[in-house]
Amino acid sequence: MTSKHPEFDPEVIKANSAPDAQMYRAEVTFAEPMKSVLENNPEIYFVPPQRGSDWGQWEYRPGSYYDTTTGAKHPYWQKEDLPQPTKDIGRLRRDLLRWGYCKIEDALSADQVAKIGRRVLEQAEGERLARIAQKTPSGQNINCCVNKGRCFELLIEQHPSMVQGGPLVEQLIDEALGQGWICTSLIGAISLQGGVPQALHQDQSNAPDSRSPMTVNVLTAITDVDDTNGGTLLIPGSHRLLSDAVREGRPVGKLPPAINLDAKAGTMVITDGRLLHGTGINRTESPRIMMLNGMQKPWMRQQENWMLSVRPEVLRRSSAKLLHRMGYQATTGGQTNEGHGFGAKGLPGETAGATVVFRLAADAGEYVRVGEL
Repeated sequence: MTSKHPEFDPEVIKANSAPDAQMYRAEVTFAEPMKSVLENNPEIYFVPPQRGSDWGQWEYRPGSYYDTTTGAKHPYWQKEDLPQPTKDIGRLRRDLLRWGYCKIEDALSADQVAKIGRRVLEQAEGERLARIAQKTPSGQNINCCVNKGRCFELLIEQHPSMVQGGPLVEQLIDEALGQGWICTSLIGAISLQGGVPQALHQDQSNAPDSRSPMTVNVLTAITDVDDTNGGTLLIPGSHRLLSDAVREGRPVGKLPPAINLDAKAGTMVITDGRLLHGTGINRTESPRIMMLNGMQKPWMRQQENWMLSVRPEVLRRSSAKLLHRMGYQATTGGQTNEGHGFGAKGLPGETAGATVVFRLAADAGEYVRVGEL
């Protein structure tokens, strides 16, 4: 039915909505800081992925962002006091603030590393045999790990039985994000020989001018990583270089060179969500395994749709802490369910905001939604 008011006509609205007439046009279409990063740093570019028979056949360009080494061996960086593996919380804080990442030494014991490593490789083989493996430009990802082994549930919790350094890790994340943060996903990232380097990017694509992170990523080295087997590419200090440029209204200029992250198995690396980084090149015949566990402010939309993807048996045995990490605690501003959650604070175990009962009822066919009355 056509409205008798011409102002409501789509063609009239379109005619009166030229780009220069729209509200907040500059903010909505804002492409910084990555626009100027790519314009002023041509060595940083997207390497097209290769799959199937083309796997491993890609053009290596000397001098590109991935043509690098570890900080200790890089001429530009070797004299800088870059992050070193440590258990000293003071040093970890300083590294995270200055460089955008820190290395927690022996966050996992050798036994804890072995348990996770075995489970990742078993699951990877199983998914390949089932022909459901997610092949990535760098190798293979194991997604929604919470469904695929008790060790992963405990890893999300940072439980000392699986992460001996868990309390230290949690303290640093509390300081970076504020208490109440949640987990966006847990992925097992396997880098294989022949894969392409990942494009440098920021995990935190929102609020590029923020003075503190909205997201952090916890990278857990399950194998030793370095410049030979796909150690994460990163530009130390880029979290501040990029956010400062956006805040000051200027383009990002020439950036320092990227390096490969080096870390022993069992090291946990916390990265600021604004840090430029990407998967490196694995030149060896052995898989490089890194667990990627993203954390974020509780009001942000999560990468993993935990409300749908988590298996019922996992939910039934989940601790209050794990349920909270997966976003099963509503607040007035997010994840309410038919009004349940209004007034809740999103605290672990808080009855007023607990939503897992709705999901389990739906699984059992017992959830009756209120419709028209």
